[in-house]
Amino acid sequence: MIQNPTLANSDLYMQSTSATRWTTLTTLLLGVTHWASWSVIVVLLAKSNLSLDPSQLMLLVGLAGVSGAAFRFVGIFLGRLLNQWKPAATNLLLLGLSLLSWQAFSLFEVSYVNLMGLAALSGVGCMMFAPAFDLTRRDKETERLPMSMSLVIGMMIFAMFTAQLIIPFLSTWQADFMQSGLILERSSGHFFSRVDAGQPIMLSTISAVWMFVFAAMALLSMGVAWLSPKKTPSEKAQSDSQLLRNAHVWYCSILYNMTFGSFIGFAMVLPLVLELVFGYSTLILVWMAPFIALLARPFGRWLAGIFGGAVVTQISLLLMIVFGAVAGWYLYLAQNDTAELYFEPFFISMMGLVFTSALGNGSVVVTMTKVFPRAYTHKVLTWAGTVAMLGAVYLPFRFTIALESQSLDLVFVDFVVFYLAGVLLNGWMYLRKHAQFYNP
Repeated sequence: MIQNPTLANSDLYMQSTSATRWTTLTTLLLGVTHWASWSVIVVLLAKSNLSLDPSQLMLLVGLAGVSGAAFRFVGIFLGRLLNQWKPAATNLLLLGLSLLSWQAFSLFEVSYVNLMGLAALSGVGCMMFAPAFDLTRRDKETERLPMSMSLVIGMMIFAMFTAQLIIPFLSTWQADFMQSGLILERSSGHFFSRVDAGQPIMLSTISAVWMFVFAAMALLSMGVAWLSPKKTPSEKAQSDSQLLRNAHVWYCSILYNMTFGSFIGFAMVLPLVLELVFGYSTLILVWMAPFIALLARPFGRWLAGIFGGAVVTQISLLLMIVFGAVAGWYLYLAQNDTAELYFEPFFISMMGLVFTSALGNGSVVVTMTKVFPRAYTHKVLTWAGTVAMLGAVYLPFRFTIALESQSLDLVFVDFVVFYLAGVLLNGWMYLRKHAQFYNP
Protein backbone atom coordinates (compact mmCIF):
# COMPACT_ATOMS: atom_id res chain seq x y z
CA MET A 1 0.00 0.00 0.00
CA ILE A 2 1.36 3.42 -0.96
CA GLN A 3 1.21 5.82 1.94
CA ASN A 4 -0.15 9.26 1.27
CA PRO A 5 2.88 11.56 1.69
CA THR A 6 0.68 14.47 2.77
CA LEU A 7 -0.83 12.35 5.55
CA ALA A 8 2.61 11.10 6.61
CA ASN A 9 3.93 14.66 6.79
CA SER A 10 0.87 15.68 8.77
CA ASP A 11 1.43 12.88 11.32
CA LEU A 12 5.10 13.85 11.64
CA TYR A 13 4.11 17.47 12.13
CA MET A 14 1.59 16.58 14.87
CA GLN A 15 4.22 14.53 16.72
CA SER A 16 6.81 17.31 16.48
CA THR A 17 4.19 19.86 17.56
CA SER A 18 3.42 17.83 20.68
CA ALA A 19 7.12 17.65 21.61
CA THR A 20 7.63 21.34 20.85
CA ARG A 21 4.56 22.22 22.92
CA TRP A 22 5.98 20.32 25.90
CA THR A 23 9.43 21.92 25.69
CA THR A 24 7.91 25.38 25.13
CA LEU A 25 5.59 25.24 28.13
CA THR A 26 8.22 23.65 30.39
CA THR A 27 10.80 26.25 29.43
CA LEU A 28 8.23 28.97 30.10
CA LEU A 29 7.44 27.60 33.56
CA LEU A 30 11.09 27.22 34.54
CA GLY A 31 12.12 30.54 33.02
CA VAL A 32 9.45 32.54 34.84
CA THR A 33 10.20 30.71 38.09
CA HIS A 34 13.85 31.75 37.68
CA TRP A 35 12.72 35.36 37.14
CA ALA A 36 10.25 35.33 40.07
CA SER A 37 12.95 33.97 42.41
CA TRP A 38 14.29 37.53 42.68
CA SER A 39 11.29 38.39 44.85
CA VAL A 40 12.84 35.98 47.37
CA ILE A 41 16.52 36.68 46.73
CA VAL A 42 16.13 40.35 47.68
CA VAL A 43 14.59 39.37 51.02
CA LEU A 44 17.49 37.05 51.74
CA LEU A 45 19.90 39.85 50.84
CA ALA A 46 18.00 42.17 53.21
CA LYS A 47 18.59 39.66 56.02
CA SER A 48 22.25 39.15 55.14
CA ASN A 49 25.53 40.76 56.16
CA LEU A 50 25.77 42.55 52.81
CA SER A 51 24.36 45.74 54.39
CA LEU A 52 22.32 46.99 51.45
CA ASP A 53 19.94 49.86 52.10
CA PRO A 54 16.21 49.50 51.33
CA SER A 55 16.42 51.58 48.14
CA GLN A 56 19.20 49.39 46.76
CA LEU A 57 17.17 46.27 47.49
CA MET A 58 13.99 47.63 45.89
CA LEU A 59 16.03 48.76 42.88
CA LEU A 60 17.04 45.13 42.32
CA VAL A 61 13.36 44.17 42.24
CA GLY A 62 12.76 46.98 39.79
CA LEU A 63 15.57 45.81 37.52
CA ALA A 64 14.14 42.29 37.57
CA GLY A 65 10.73 43.75 36.69
CA VAL A 66 12.16 45.70 33.76
CA SER A 67 13.97 42.56 32.62
CA GLY A 68 10.80 40.49 32.62
CA ALA A 69 8.85 43.13 30.71
CA ALA A 70 11.63 43.78 28.18
CA PHE A 71 12.32 40.12 27.41
CA ARG A 72 8.61 39.35 27.14
CA PHE A 73 8.37 42.13 24.54
CA VAL A 74 11.48 40.88 22.73
CA GLY A 75 9.98 37.39 22.62
CA ILE A 76 7.15 38.63 20.39
CA PHE A 77 9.61 39.44 17.60
CA LEU A 78 12.52 37.09 18.27
CA GLY A 79 10.29 34.02 18.12
CA ARG A 80 9.70 34.55 14.42
CA LEU A 81 13.40 34.22 13.71
CA LEU A 82 14.18 31.16 15.83
CA ASN A 83 11.15 29.00 14.92
CA GLN A 84 11.42 25.57 16.58
CA TRP A 85 14.74 26.56 18.19
CA LYS A 86 13.12 29.04 20.61
CA PRO A 87 13.10 26.72 23.68
CA ALA A 88 16.68 25.56 23.02
CA ALA A 89 17.99 29.12 22.66
CA THR A 90 16.17 30.29 25.81
CA ASN A 91 17.46 27.35 27.87
CA LEU A 92 21.03 27.97 26.69
CA LEU A 93 20.77 31.64 27.70
CA LEU A 94 19.36 30.66 31.10
CA LEU A 95 22.14 28.09 31.53
CA GLY A 96 24.75 30.79 30.89
CA LEU A 97 23.01 33.16 33.29
CA SER A 98 22.87 30.45 35.99
CA LEU A 99 26.60 29.88 35.57
CA LEU A 100 27.28 33.59 36.04
CA SER A 101 25.01 33.57 39.12
CA TRP A 102 26.84 30.59 40.60
CA GLN A 103 30.18 32.32 40.14
CA ALA A 104 28.90 35.58 41.63
CA PHE A 105 27.24 33.99 44.67
CA SER A 106 30.19 31.68 45.36
CA LEU A 107 32.42 34.68 46.11
CA PHE A 108 32.89 35.70 49.73
CA GLU A 109 32.36 39.34 48.74
CA VAL A 110 29.20 39.64 46.65
CA SER A 111 29.30 42.74 44.45
CA TYR A 112 26.21 44.95 44.18
CA VAL A 113 27.13 45.69 40.57
CA ASN A 114 27.02 41.95 39.85
CA LEU A 115 23.65 41.72 41.58
CA MET A 116 22.32 44.52 39.37
CA GLY A 117 23.56 42.73 36.25
CA LEU A 118 22.01 39.41 37.27
CA ALA A 119 18.67 41.06 38.12
CA ALA A 120 18.70 42.92 34.79
CA LEU A 121 19.10 39.63 32.90
CA SER A 122 16.79 37.52 35.07
CA GLY A 123 13.77 37.82 32.78
CA VAL A 124 15.24 35.87 29.84
CA GLY A 125 12.71 33.08 30.35
CA CYS A 126 9.81 35.53 29.84
CA MET A 127 10.62 35.45 26.12
CA MET A 128 8.71 32.18 25.95
CA PHE A 129 5.28 33.73 26.59
CA ALA A 130 4.72 34.74 22.98
CA PRO A 131 5.72 31.29 21.61
CA ALA A 132 3.47 29.66 24.22
CA PHE A 133 0.50 31.78 23.16
CA ASP A 134 1.26 30.99 19.53
CA LEU A 135 0.64 27.34 20.35
CA THR A 136 -2.99 28.18 21.10
CA ARG A 137 -3.44 29.50 17.57
CA ARG A 138 -3.22 25.96 16.21
CA ASP A 139 -6.24 24.99 18.30
CA LYS A 140 -8.40 27.79 16.91
CA GLU A 141 -10.88 25.42 15.31
CA THR A 142 -11.46 23.49 18.52
CA GLU A 143 -12.89 24.11 21.96
CA ARG A 144 -9.45 23.76 23.51
CA LEU A 145 -8.42 27.33 22.79
CA PRO A 146 -9.76 28.95 25.98
CA MET A 147 -8.23 26.19 28.10
CA SER A 148 -4.90 26.51 26.26
CA MET A 149 -4.79 30.23 26.93
CA SER A 150 -5.71 29.76 30.58
CA LEU A 151 -2.88 27.25 30.94
CA VAL A 152 -0.32 29.71 29.61
CA ILE A 153 -1.61 32.59 31.75
CA GLY A 154 -1.81 30.40 34.85
CA MET A 155 1.79 29.32 34.40
CA MET A 156 3.04 32.74 35.50
CA ILE A 157 1.04 32.50 38.71
CA PHE A 158 2.20 28.94 39.33
CA ALA A 159 5.80 29.97 38.61
CA MET A 160 5.62 32.68 41.28
CA PHE A 161 4.07 30.21 43.71
CA THR A 162 6.87 27.72 43.00
CA ALA A 163 9.59 30.35 43.41
CA GLN A 164 8.27 31.71 46.70
CA LEU A 165 7.75 28.21 48.12
CA ILE A 166 10.91 26.41 46.93
CA ILE A 167 13.63 29.09 46.69
CA PRO A 168 13.65 29.86 50.46
CA PHE A 169 14.12 26.13 51.10
CA LEU A 170 16.99 25.79 48.62
CA SER A 171 18.74 28.80 50.16
CA THR A 172 19.32 26.79 53.36
CA TRP A 173 20.70 23.67 51.66
CA GLN A 174 24.50 23.57 51.84
CA ALA A 175 26.38 20.81 50.02
CA ASP A 176 30.00 20.02 50.91
CA PHE A 177 31.39 21.66 47.77
CA MET A 178 29.30 24.84 48.11
CA GLN A 179 30.42 28.00 49.83
CA SER A 180 28.94 31.39 50.58
CA GLY A 181 30.01 34.65 52.13
CA LEU A 182 26.43 35.64 52.91
CA ILE A 183 25.25 35.02 56.48
CA LEU A 184 21.80 35.49 57.99
CA GLU A 185 21.89 38.36 60.46
CA ARG A 186 18.17 37.99 61.20
CA SER A 187 16.18 34.79 61.39
CA SER A 188 14.48 33.56 58.26
CA GLY A 189 12.56 30.46 57.28
CA HIS A 190 10.55 28.63 54.69
CA PHE A 191 7.35 26.64 54.49
CA PHE A 192 8.90 23.68 56.33
CA SER A 193 10.81 25.30 59.20
CA ARG A 194 12.32 28.41 60.73
CA VAL A 195 16.00 29.22 60.18
CA ASP A 196 17.99 30.94 62.93
CA ALA A 197 20.38 33.83 62.42
CA GLY A 198 24.01 32.86 61.82
CA GLN A 199 23.27 30.30 59.12
CA PRO A 200 24.79 30.73 55.63
CA ILE A 201 22.57 31.92 52.77
CA MET A 202 23.25 29.51 49.93
CA LEU A 203 22.36 31.48 46.81
CA SER A 204 25.10 29.51 45.06
CA THR A 205 23.11 26.33 45.71
CA ILE A 206 20.08 27.85 44.00
CA SER A 207 22.24 28.75 40.99
CA ALA A 208 23.75 25.25 40.86
CA VAL A 209 20.27 23.70 40.78
CA TRP A 210 19.31 26.04 37.93
CA MET A 211 22.47 25.08 36.04
CA PHE A 212 21.53 21.39 36.20
CA VAL A 213 17.90 22.03 35.24
CA PHE A 214 18.64 24.32 32.30
CA ALA A 215 21.45 22.10 31.00
CA ALA A 216 19.06 19.14 30.86
CA MET A 217 16.34 21.24 29.24
CA ALA A 218 18.77 22.71 26.70
CA LEU A 219 19.84 19.24 25.55
CA LEU A 220 16.26 18.04 25.37
CA SER A 221 15.07 21.14 23.52
CA MET A 222 17.89 20.92 20.99
CA GLY A 223 17.01 17.29 20.32
CA VAL A 224 13.35 18.17 19.74
CA ALA A 225 14.27 21.09 17.48
CA TRP A 226 16.71 18.95 15.47
CA LEU A 227 14.13 16.23 14.86
CA SER A 228 11.29 18.64 14.05
CA PRO A 229 10.45 19.16 10.37
CA LYS A 230 12.09 22.24 8.91
CA LYS A 231 8.80 23.37 7.37
CA THR A 232 5.50 23.67 9.16
CA PRO A 233 2.02 24.08 7.68
CA SER A 234 1.59 27.61 6.46
CA GLU A 235 -0.58 29.93 8.54
CA LYS A 236 -1.99 33.25 7.51
CA ALA A 237 0.02 35.99 9.16
CA GLN A 238 -1.88 38.53 11.20
CA SER A 239 -0.69 42.13 11.16
CA ASP A 240 0.25 43.36 14.62
CA SER A 241 0.00 46.97 13.44
CA GLN A 242 -3.60 46.45 12.31
CA LEU A 243 -4.46 44.76 15.60
CA LEU A 244 -2.98 47.59 17.65
CA ARG A 245 -5.07 50.13 15.76
CA ASN A 246 -8.14 48.50 17.32
CA ALA A 247 -9.05 50.69 20.31
CA HIS A 248 -10.51 47.75 22.22
CA VAL A 249 -7.10 46.07 22.25
CA TRP A 250 -5.92 48.99 24.35
CA TYR A 251 -9.03 49.11 26.52
CA CYS A 252 -8.70 45.41 27.34
CA SER A 253 -4.95 45.77 27.85
CA ILE A 254 -5.54 48.50 30.44
CA LEU A 255 -8.05 46.31 32.29
CA TYR A 256 -5.65 43.37 32.03
CA ASN A 257 -2.89 45.53 33.48
CA MET A 258 -5.12 46.60 36.37
CA THR A 259 -5.87 42.99 37.27
CA PHE A 260 -3.00 40.71 36.23
CA GLY A 261 -0.46 43.55 36.30
CA SER A 262 -1.43 44.37 39.88
CA PHE A 263 -0.94 40.76 40.90
CA ILE A 264 2.48 40.54 39.21
CA GLY A 265 3.67 43.79 40.75
CA PHE A 266 2.48 43.09 44.27
CA ALA A 267 3.72 39.49 44.17
CA MET A 268 7.21 40.77 43.32
CA VAL A 269 7.42 43.59 45.90
CA LEU A 270 5.29 42.28 48.78
CA PRO A 271 7.97 39.99 50.30
CA LEU A 272 10.47 42.87 50.53
CA VAL A 273 7.88 45.40 51.73
CA LEU A 274 6.86 43.08 54.55
CA GLU A 275 10.51 42.55 55.45
CA LEU A 276 11.39 46.25 55.46
CA VAL A 277 8.29 47.49 57.30
CA PHE A 278 7.57 44.67 59.74
CA GLY A 279 10.91 42.82 59.99
CA TYR A 280 8.91 39.60 60.02
CA SER A 281 10.07 36.21 58.72
CA THR A 282 8.01 36.80 55.60
CA LEU A 283 9.38 33.91 53.53
CA ILE A 284 7.25 31.56 55.60
CA LEU A 285 4.08 33.27 54.34
CA VAL A 286 4.60 35.04 50.99
CA TRP A 287 3.83 31.96 48.87
CA MET A 288 0.23 32.40 49.95
CA ALA A 289 -0.31 35.32 47.54
CA PRO A 290 0.27 33.36 44.29
CA PHE A 291 -1.48 30.32 45.79
CA ILE A 292 -4.60 32.42 46.40
CA ALA A 293 -4.33 33.83 42.87
CA LEU A 294 -4.15 30.29 41.46
CA LEU A 295 -7.53 29.57 43.03
CA ALA A 296 -9.11 32.95 42.30
CA ARG A 297 -8.38 33.23 38.60
CA PRO A 298 -10.36 30.17 37.39
CA PHE A 299 -13.09 31.11 39.87
CA GLY A 300 -13.33 34.53 38.23
CA ARG A 301 -13.53 32.91 34.82
CA TRP A 302 -16.32 30.61 36.05
CA LEU A 303 -18.29 33.50 37.55
CA ALA A 304 -17.85 35.50 34.34
CA GLY A 305 -19.30 32.62 32.36
CA ILE A 306 -22.45 32.82 34.51
CA PHE A 307 -22.90 36.56 35.14
CA GLY A 308 -20.84 38.14 32.34
CA GLY A 309 -17.21 39.19 32.09
CA ALA A 310 -17.71 42.93 32.52
CA VAL A 311 -19.94 42.52 35.59
CA VAL A 312 -17.39 40.37 37.42
CA THR A 313 -14.57 42.71 36.38
CA GLN A 314 -16.53 45.70 37.73
CA ILE A 315 -17.16 44.05 41.08
CA SER A 316 -13.52 42.96 41.27
CA LEU A 317 -12.26 46.50 40.61
CA LEU A 318 -14.58 47.93 43.26
CA LEU A 319 -13.28 45.40 45.79
CA MET A 320 -9.72 46.18 44.73
CA ILE A 321 -10.38 49.83 45.59
CA VAL A 322 -11.58 48.81 49.06
CA PHE A 323 -8.71 46.42 49.77
CA GLY A 324 -6.17 48.87 48.36
CA ALA A 325 -7.45 51.67 50.59
CA VAL A 326 -7.44 49.41 53.66
CA ALA A 327 -3.91 48.16 52.92
CA GLY A 328 -2.66 51.73 52.50
CA TRP A 329 -4.28 52.79 55.78
CA TYR A 330 -2.69 49.98 57.80
CA LEU A 331 0.67 50.60 56.14
CA TYR A 332 0.38 54.25 57.19
CA LEU A 333 -0.31 53.18 60.78
CA ALA A 334 2.56 50.70 60.70
CA GLN A 335 4.99 53.44 59.67
CA ASN A 336 3.82 55.75 62.44
CA ASP A 337 3.29 53.32 65.31
CA THR A 338 4.47 49.90 66.48
CA ALA A 339 4.58 48.09 63.14
CA GLU A 340 3.96 44.60 64.51
CA LEU A 341 0.47 45.60 65.65
CA TYR A 342 -0.67 46.06 62.07
CA PHE A 343 1.00 43.14 60.33
CA GLU A 344 -2.02 40.83 60.32
CA PRO A 345 -4.62 43.33 59.04
CA PHE A 346 -2.19 44.60 56.38
CA PHE A 347 -1.33 41.09 55.24
CA ILE A 348 -5.00 40.04 55.12
CA SER A 349 -5.93 43.14 53.11
CA MET A 350 -3.09 42.39 50.68
CA MET A 351 -4.32 38.84 50.25
CA GLY A 352 -7.76 40.32 49.53
CA LEU A 353 -6.21 42.60 46.91
CA VAL A 354 -4.40 39.67 45.29
CA PHE A 355 -7.58 37.55 45.31
CA THR A 356 -9.75 40.21 43.71
CA SER A 357 -7.12 41.16 41.10
CA ALA A 358 -6.80 37.52 40.02
CA LEU A 359 -10.59 37.17 40.07
CA GLY A 360 -10.88 40.18 37.80
CA ASN A 361 -8.21 38.88 35.46
CA GLY A 362 -10.19 35.71 34.82
CA SER A 363 -13.23 37.80 33.92
CA VAL A 364 -11.27 40.19 31.67
CA VAL A 365 -10.17 37.21 29.56
CA VAL A 366 -13.84 36.23 29.16
CA THR A 367 -14.58 39.77 28.01
CA MET A 368 -11.79 39.48 25.42
CA THR A 369 -13.35 36.33 23.98
CA LYS A 370 -16.60 38.29 23.50
CA VAL A 371 -14.93 41.31 21.92
CA PHE A 372 -12.40 39.67 19.57
CA PRO A 373 -12.73 36.83 17.03
CA ARG A 374 -11.21 33.58 18.22
CA ALA A 375 -8.46 33.70 15.59
CA TYR A 376 -7.17 36.96 17.10
CA THR A 377 -7.62 36.26 20.81
CA HIS A 378 -4.16 34.76 21.33
CA LYS A 379 -2.59 37.84 19.71
CA VAL A 380 -4.57 40.20 21.95
CA LEU A 381 -3.61 38.21 25.04
CA THR A 382 0.05 38.21 24.00
CA TRP A 383 -0.01 41.98 23.78
CA ALA A 384 -2.15 42.51 26.90
CA GLY A 385 0.11 40.23 28.92
CA THR A 386 3.15 42.21 27.79
CA VAL A 387 1.47 45.45 28.89
CA ALA A 388 0.60 43.82 32.23
CA MET A 389 4.30 43.28 32.91
CA LEU A 390 4.48 47.03 33.54
CA GLY A 391 3.06 46.22 36.97
CA ALA A 392 6.37 44.55 37.83
CA VAL A 393 8.16 47.69 36.59
CA TYR A 394 6.06 50.48 38.10
CA LEU A 395 5.55 49.11 41.62
CA PRO A 396 9.21 48.49 42.58
CA PHE A 397 10.33 51.89 41.31
CA ARG A 398 7.34 53.60 42.94
CA PHE A 399 8.20 51.92 46.24
CA THR A 400 11.85 52.95 45.79
CA ILE A 401 10.77 56.59 45.61
CA ALA A 402 8.37 56.12 48.53
CA LEU A 403 11.13 54.58 50.66
CA GLU A 404 13.17 57.77 50.41
CA SER A 405 10.30 59.84 51.82
CA GLN A 406 9.06 57.11 54.18
CA SER A 407 5.59 57.33 52.66
CA LEU A 408 4.91 53.80 51.42
CA ASP A 409 1.19 54.19 52.04
CA LEU A 410 0.93 56.77 49.23
CA VAL A 411 1.70 54.02 46.71
CA PHE A 412 -1.76 52.64 47.40
CA VAL A 413 -3.33 56.04 46.69
CA ASP A 414 -1.96 55.69 43.15
CA PHE A 415 -3.61 52.34 42.76
CA VAL A 416 -6.95 53.36 44.22
CA VAL A 417 -7.12 56.17 41.65
CA PHE A 418 -6.01 53.75 38.92
CA TYR A 419 -8.70 51.22 39.83
CA LEU A 420 -11.33 53.96 39.96
CA ALA A 421 -10.41 54.88 36.38
CA GLY A 422 -10.79 51.19 35.51
CA VAL A 423 -14.32 51.15 36.95
CA LEU A 424 -15.24 54.08 34.72
CA LEU A 425 -13.57 52.55 31.63
CA ASN A 426 -15.10 49.11 32.09
CA GLY A 427 -18.53 50.55 32.86
CA TRP A 428 -18.57 52.84 29.84
CA MET A 429 -17.17 50.38 27.31
CA TYR A 430 -18.68 47.05 28.33
CA LEU A 431 -21.57 47.63 30.74
CA ARG A 432 -23.35 50.46 28.95
CA LYS A 433 -26.35 48.95 27.15
CA HIS A 434 -25.77 50.82 23.92
CA ALA A 435 -22.01 50.18 23.86
CA GLN A 436 -20.51 48.36 20.88
CA PHE A 437 -19.64 45.32 22.98
CA TYR A 438 -22.23 45.29 25.75
CA ASN A 439 -21.05 42.38 27.87
CA PRO A 440 -23.07 42.04 31.05
